[in-house]
Amino acid sequence: MRRLMIFGLAVVLMAGLAALTIPRAGADSEEAKLRTRVPKIIGSWESLDITKVEPYYAADAGFAYFDIVRLRYNNWAEYRAGAQKALFEPNRSIKLRLNDDLAVRRRGSLAWATVTFGADLVSKQDTASHLDGRWTMVLEKRTHGWIVVHEHVSAPLGGS
Repeated sequence: MRRLMIFGLAVVLMAGLAALTIPRAGADSEEAKLRTRVPKIIGSWESLDITKVEPYYAADAGFAYFDIVRLRYNNWAEYRAGAQKALFEPNRSIKLRLNDDLAVRRRGSLAWATVTFGADLVSKQDTASHLDGRWTMVLEKRTHGWIVVHEHVSAPLGGS
């Protein structure tokens, strides 16, 4: 009888450990997907083509986006128009270099990512400029994958 109880306790402990590790393995898999997706999202901005950026962003009403040009965009439509006018139209090229500090965290169907970056821009008048900044994204897992539902891009006052 005692052996049966010990065996039963061992089975329960093993099942409990398995239950704890299976979700974590899934979390690691999703975080790995996000570690690949976030640089693709940021890289899409180098295209200077809003239609290449747009698929990564939620168009839901009331989702705010913050960037270095305007204090606040109240939804994707505003962000789309603002990025086109302030970032894409005046520039001939944008090169974004992510630093090695990309961090991704996930809780269920929500995740957030942070990274610092360097941006090299060349205007249509051939004026080069550099900006160091930080990029934070909040992503939501939806039917077709992870999509940005909030973003904050900023630069420290006085440079880096």
